[in-house]
Amino acid sequence: MSELGGSSAQPRLDDIPRTSAPAPGARPSAVVGRLRSIRPSRRAVLRGLVIGAAAAALVPLDWYLDRRTAAAVPASASRAEHTSCAPASYAEKANNWPFEGPAVCYGGWRRGSYPCANGYHREGFYEIDGEEMDSTRLSTECEGKNAWRWKGYRCSDAITDVVFASGDTYTGITIAACRLPEGAGVPVLGG
Repeated sequence: MSELGGSSAQPRLDDIPRTSAPAPGARPSAVVGRLRSIRPSRRAVLRGLVIGAAAAALVPLDWYLDRRTAAAVPASASRAEHTSCAPASYAEKANNWPFEGPAVCYGGWRRGSYPCANGYHREGFYEIDGEEMDSTRLSTECEGKNAWRWKGYRCSDAITDVVFASGDTYTGITIAACRLPEGAGVPVLGG
């Protein structure tokens, strides 16, 4: 008697079923049977080939046209401003940085002319009225840009870390309301 508890004959390798050949009398599963019963027409096969070939040709063409458009923009063009991102109309909030000047921008913890530098929100480390600030312009809100024009001003936003004279800190969005030079060449939203 063998240790397997069966007959005394030893199992042979030839007794193991092969995966490459079906067992005698095997029938396809219901799924395989249904797949084999589907017989697409020549027209359907041809349509699928044409659609696949068109897609394979148009995707690289789209990539090429996008790259060509990006390369055509002059290097000197400001990509920081997008004139269509401001709403058609909004209620301006009063300046609070400093407290004087016309109210033209909205949003942000602080807004006004203090953080203006070269027509946009200042970046990097700076000090104003005894406060130490570090600002980084935001480019996630407006199709990768961070400013809009409104009534002769450019509203440019940044995230600003502030260390007050007391040692307290705060991080929030600040808006620079920077006056545009006359005849800046780009349409001004809001009249």
